[in-house]
Amino acid sequence: MDNTLDKKRVSILVCCLIIMVFAGVLNSASVFVSPLAEYYGWTTDQIANVSTVMLFIWTPGSLLGGSLMAKIGAKKSLIIGIVLFSAGMILSSFVPKSSPWMLYATFSFMQGLGNGLTYTVATYVSTSWFPDRRGLATGLCMACNGGSSAFLAPLCTSLTLATNIMTTLRVVGLAALVVCLLCAINVRQAPVGYTPAGFAKSGASAETQLESLNIRQALKTRPVWHLVVCTAFFPTMYMIMFPRFQVFITDAGFDITVATLGVSIYFIANTVSRLVLGALCDKISYKHVYGLCGVFCVLSAVCLITANSVPMFYAGYILLGLGFGATNSVYPVVINKSYGPVYAGGIYGVALFGYMIFCTLITPQISTALVSATGGYVASFIYAIALTCVAVASMYLVPKVARKPLADSSVSKAE
Repeated sequence: MDNTLDKKRVSILVCCLIIMVFAGVLNSASVFVSPLAEYYGWTTDQIANVSTVMLFIWTPGSLLGGSLMAKIGAKKSLIIGIVLFSAGMILSSFVPKSSPWMLYATFSFMQGLGNGLTYTVATYVSTSWFPDRRGLATGLCMACNGGSSAFLAPLCTSLTLATNIMTTLRVVGLAALVVCLLCAINVRQAPVGYTPAGFAKSGASAETQLESLNIRQALKTRPVWHLVVCTAFFPTMYMIMFPRFQVFITDAGFDITVATLGVSIYFIANTVSRLVLGALCDKISYKHVYGLCGVFCVLSAVCLITANSVPMFYAGYILLGLGFGATNSVYPVVINKSYGPVYAGGIYGVALFGYMIFCTLITPQISTALVSATGGYVASFIYAIALTCVAVASMYLVPKVARKPLADSSVSKAE
């Protein structure tokens, strides 16, 4: 394999990581809720619904990204995604006060679809260049995407306080458009069968010389359906806590500053987990890493059920961050190992339909009903523990997929 490709892969990874940082603005969407509600005269719940729809649209965007990448290449797909989500932010700043419903078209649809597309393409381009360090490459992408909220959220808040929410949307949207497009110019997917120098001598490189299965072929195998179960059930604990990170602590009688620090601690743990446990997938089976994530989430629920002090609350948040964060690094590894890199992005989008249907639509309703019916969180957490165990069992039951040698396959290079 040409050594120039080995040199180029690092610069491509850096470009993808920068793009993932800007795509991480979606994780900071909560900081826009109150300013937008105040500007348009809507309630915070009404604006929060706009963000919820954006998360719902994100999954079809992810599926679209994988499909486009296989058809028109990574670079063109990234450009489409970047323009969509950046333009969505910019155009949201021009929505008139008399028509806040238009935010569903700009903030929800355009930004959600474009962000999901961009996220998937950048992730799977990165892993295609690092078959020898796939877990690390995935972990870096997830850490940049999830961890960027640590500075994007306060940056957006400060800019809004200094100017106004519309200026913030324009500045962030324009910055994302310019920087990400400049990075996308340097991006391309690795050639089919690419193996970096040195890795070709190892037994692990054999999987890079196997055919890639497309979405239709993948749907006829078990692993993708196991992943649908995983994405549907594992995030339950996170989905219960996501809208309650602050109020869960303040309702226990602690100060808002204590609660805010707890949220920061969660995101730090989440970012560390994505990177460290993602890299661990290169050393041990991804199934064991996923199992470890499950243990962390169960222990988090136990801590939060019994919490009566700040350290216990923080311990629960740290464990939840460690447990939930790394799962996002595991899924791309499973898909690449099972189906190969060419159509991995599209297959990932299919797997995420479990998350879109169950986690975003059903779990919030069930958890809210349980909290209302019992007057506490114990029943919800027990429910989360049960579903987490089902997800971990599903991951351990993922079978190996038989794939033909690349020389016997008709699959061609994606770009």
